[in-house]
Amino acid sequence: MRAGELFEISSGDRRAVVTEQGATLARVEWDGRQIIAAPADDGFASPGCHGQHLMPWPGRVPKGRYEYEGEHYQLPITDHVTGAAIHGWTRWATWQVAEHGPDHITLGCRILALPGYPFPFEYEMSYRWSDDGLQISASARNIGNRSAPFGYGAHPYFTLGPPRIDDGILQVPASRYFVYDDDLIPKGPPVAVDGTEFDYREGKPIGAAVLDVTLTGLARDEEGRAAISFRAPDGSICISFLYYEPLEYVQLYSGDTLPAHRREGLAIEPNTCPPNAFNNGLDLLHVAPGASTRVRWAFSVK
Repeated sequence: MRAGELFEISSGDRRAVVTEQGATLARVEWDGRQIIAAPADDGFASPGCHGQHLMPWPGRVPKGRYEYEGEHYQLPITDHVTGAAIHGWTRWATWQVAEHGPDHITLGCRILALPGYPFPFEYEMSYRWSDDGLQISASARNIGNRSAPFGYGAHPYFTLGPPRIDDGILQVPASRYFVYDDDLIPKGPPVAVDGTEFDYREGKPIGAAVLDVTLTGLARDEEGRAAISFRAPDGSICISFLYYEPLEYVQLYSGDTLPAHRREGLAIEPNTCPPNAFNNGLDLLHVAPGASTRVRWAFSVK
């Protein structure tokens, strides 16, 4: 497989596969049912970012340019359609296994200074099966000598079964969304979802909606968790998600612009910041030298 070695973890009838490249979540089976939509070529160097983790920034930085603490930086352009730097570095890195048991795995990598991002980090990704589902955590430790800008995102595509996502009912407790420009960059602060097609607070079918939108203003329970669900209309399957702080954003992408296998999975993406956070500063994390930041989320199936 082009994504390197494959690592499996399982618990009963639940199984997940993680790749050496990017510590990517490649496959998840629950009671024999595949709930992760994966690229057909079994390789993850694909434009769809299937199952990848997006660090140290999710989304696009237009023209790859940003300023941080008075210095100007130029990232390599990696999205040549919009002329932006997209989704960070870690998804292409080779990760090493730090711990691997039957129901859990932790992988790590170190990425030193790179063009446009001279901030070295040690990263860690952990997956663990629990009674409540698959628990996923990411951590990043600044091993440099100055503060660094940071954001996290994940890009899994979820499926309720073939052929399309259209009948799936999505519920997201988000009160605001971002209006994009033509290059998929937020034009300004988020606006209310009231009366728009992006109001999923009560749950509704995807239908023919073409989605590539960032939602925020998440309602949380007393434990600080935001709960999201994606379910079949007949109740035969429901995928439930829990996002812990600082995950304040949900990116929804229906896959309509993929070169192949469009709308076969819905990308439900937990993010700590919106696109272009290196410039707009919205919920951008500032990691001090020697400090770490950690992100957690989980999903289960009923």
